[in-house]
Amino acid sequence: AQDIAAQSVALAWLGALRAPISGALRAAVTPDGTLGPLSATLQIGAGVLQPTDSASPVPFDGARTYFTYDPGGQVLEFDELSISSPWGSGSAEGRAWLNGVESGGLTDMVGQFRLRGLRVDPPGQYDEPLILDRAELDFRLIPDPFRLTLGQMAIGADDWTLGISGDLAAGEGGWRLALDARADRLATGRLMRLWPGGLSPKPRKWVAENLSGGELQDIDFALRLAPGERPELYGDFDFAGAAIRFLKTMPPITGAAGHASLLRRRFVVTASAGAVLAGQGGALDIAGTSFIVPDTGIRRAAPGVVRMQAGGSLTAVLSLLNRPPLQVLEGTQLPVDMAEGTVRATGTLALPLKKGAQFHEMDFQLDGRIDTLSSSVLVPDHIVAAPQLRVLADNDEVELAGAARIDEVAARVRWRQPIGEGAGRGSRLSGTVELSPRLVETFGIGLPPGSVSGQGSGAFTMDFMPAKPPVLTLTSDLEGVGLRLPELGWAKPQSAAGRLEIGGTLGQRTQIDRLVVEAAGLSATGTVLNREGGGLDRALLSSLRVGDWLDASVELVGRGEAVPEIRILDGTLDMRRATFRSAGGGQGGSRPMSVRLSRFQVTDTIALTGFAGQFTTAGGLSGQFSGALNGQATMSGTVVPKGGRSAVRVTSPDAGEVFRAAGIFQHGRGGDFTMTLLPVGDAGQFDGAVEVRNTRVKDAPTMAALLNAISVVGLLDEMSGQGILFTEVEGRFRLGPSRLTLLEGSAVGPSIGISMDGLYDIASSRLAMRGVISPVYLLNSIGSMLTRKGEGLIGFSYTLRGPASAPEVQVNPLSGLAPGMLRDVFRGAPPDAPALPGGPPAPAPQPRPQPSGGDR
Repeated sequence: AQDIAAQSVALAWLGALRAPISGALRAAVTPDGTLGPLSATLQIGAGVLQPTDSASPVPFDGARTYFTYDPGGQVLEFDELSISSPWGSGSAEGRAWLNGVESGGLTDMVGQFRLRGLRVDPPGQYDEPLILDRAELDFRLIPDPFRLTLGQMAIGADDWTLGISGDLAAGEGGWRLALDARADRLATGRLMRLWPGGLSPKPRKWVAENLSGGELQDIDFALRLAPGERPELYGDFDFAGAAIRFLKTMPPITGAAGHASLLRRRFVVTASAGAVLAGQGGALDIAGTSFIVPDTGIRRAAPGVVRMQAGGSLTAVLSLLNRPPLQVLEGTQLPVDMAEGTVRATGTLALPLKKGAQFHEMDFQLDGRIDTLSSSVLVPDHIVAAPQLRVLADNDEVELAGAARIDEVAARVRWRQPIGEGAGRGSRLSGTVELSPRLVETFGIGLPPGSVSGQGSGAFTMDFMPAKPPVLTLTSDLEGVGLRLPELGWAKPQSAAGRLEIGGTLGQRTQIDRLVVEAAGLSATGTVLNREGGGLDRALLSSLRVGDWLDASVELVGRGEAVPEIRILDGTLDMRRATFRSAGGGQGGSRPMSVRLSRFQVTDTIALTGFAGQFTTAGGLSGQFSGALNGQATMSGTVVPKGGRSAVRVTSPDAGEVFRAAGIFQHGRGGDFTMTLLPVGDAGQFDGAVEVRNTRVKDAPTMAALLNAISVVGLLDEMSGQGILFTEVEGRFRLGPSRLTLLEGSAVGPSIGISMDGLYDIASSRLAMRGVISPVYLLNSIGSMLTRKGEGLIGFSYTLRGPASAPEVQVNPLSGLAPGMLRDVFRGAPPDAPALPGGPPAPAPQPRPQPSGGDR
């Protein structure tokens, strides 16, 4: 070919071929001796296109051409130029203009050709040969150094046209190629028909498998080749009305419009419009979503990135996220329609582009917001509603956060659901919640109306495990919350701080396994079990302390709409400081109370052990009880409300045991005992009355001293025997925490009568008493209507001073000469009861009733 090219300027364009050529040339010489038209028929055998040794050969199987050269116009007219090669075949006709001929050589050749029968079939590039109906091209060829410039080439059919331009040059290092192509519009299928399989195969495969329908617009393509460098490839196109599938496991984007580009190895498809129809929840607007392959040159499992923008219903979003490969709700037993709301979110999913990619191989992030959320699933049996929540998701969990309401209760919530391998751990709802009467009503806690007031906040968590009831924990400092238990006289102001801890399970039957309350002098720990559907079933407070007067184990038993029954199971109660209050006749009326106490303190020196009773709180504490006085004397009694405190009446079948147990008198035996205590003044202050019938005094040193002083020998013998009988013992007193003031007392029997008044210091067990002892009282009492009870017509004055166990006894023998009616003139005033702050005046001595007959 190179030899032929050297023969004539008309054949110089064949110089880049290395192939055998045969053919015929016909030429004529004009009369003026110049060369006339030259006609040539050439057959070119198999060879290569290789302008220089450094250029890689481009093989072909053969070619032929018929052309005529006009020396005058320096024009080649090609009737036919056909070629067959491993890349395809075709023929062309056209015209080429030769330049530089006048200087004796060919500098360049410019041509215009029309191609026909073009068959393009590069090895391994198309499933079947590409047949082009028509093609037209303009070119310029510089033979040395070799350079072919394609000014324009138009290929296509009636409904499409592809314009191509470029430049091919052979330099010292080899071939250099710059090729550009453009089409105004193409059907998606036509693009795939034109796109060679080996040219950026991964983007081509993605487009083939995931882009269908619609129309492509403004298609651009560029290829750059240079010796020793990687090929540089660029392509882009717009699309409209197409269907795009970003992930094989996801529904396609329909009505998609957008842009796709390939720059070097980076492939990007962005949808500017389109919607995805989810399995549930309707369609999602995905405008702005992109699919990116950062490096298409990676042979295996090249990374792919989906940058998602989506707007639509929360159900639709969850329906998509719950499909493979993410399956964010897998193993949670939460439905995709667990909440209603509108979502706007952006997210990123990075994954290897391979079949069967696993979740742990992916990197997933989502950030967005949910408007007007409502759910009856997040907190079972309650509605969670929020005007706006933020939603976050990644490989580890899905999270919703923001201000919300649980039914009518204000809260700030954060819901977190692990995904992937941690999905089976369940979800957690945490945050802060309003503490108020609304909370009590909403969750059916079972507290009486009015028990909670004001509004505070508490920090809570709720854990949701598959097939298990939700687990709740809640803590609070109780600031802003008022608490009130009127039956115990206890209240916490809203301004006061405290401590609240709750732990348990929610559901149809709420169960609180841990309850701790500490506030305003009250502390309680225990458990609570609600009825099915709400309301208190029972609450067990293993420890309840109120102020310094109650330390007990308490059970509250629900009674439907009525206030709960109180059962005190064990503990201690101090009536000196008790602050029981009226139940007030509100909802539920009287509250029953069952009480068992190890110790029931009445005064500083009087307590009942083994205490048991049944009470109600209507109007205050009232009821019946029994116990052992100071652990010794069996007693029973009645409690009734009085003045905001409690009045007590106690009885015992053994008065002597009662006195011994109380530490008052150690030498009494038997007798029926009755005592009444009425609260007065401050806590621990009582006005009392005591009555004893048929008791005996035996071996009493103080009594013996009195009898000995008046020389009553027979009574001494009687006391040392079966004891002196007193048929009636009566007294009125004022009892305080440290002192007992005996205002008036008497003890009478057939043998003797005694009167007494004075003071007894409880703390030191010392006394200062005085009175009259009247022997042979059965006869002596004939004149008692003129004296005090216990004093006869003849009596001897005495005083007792000092320790109660061994007081100093003094008797005035001459006082027996004073008639009983004159005795008070010499006796002096009786002791006054101590004045009490805010209390009633001391009781005055009661006048003796006048009997209708003698005194026994």
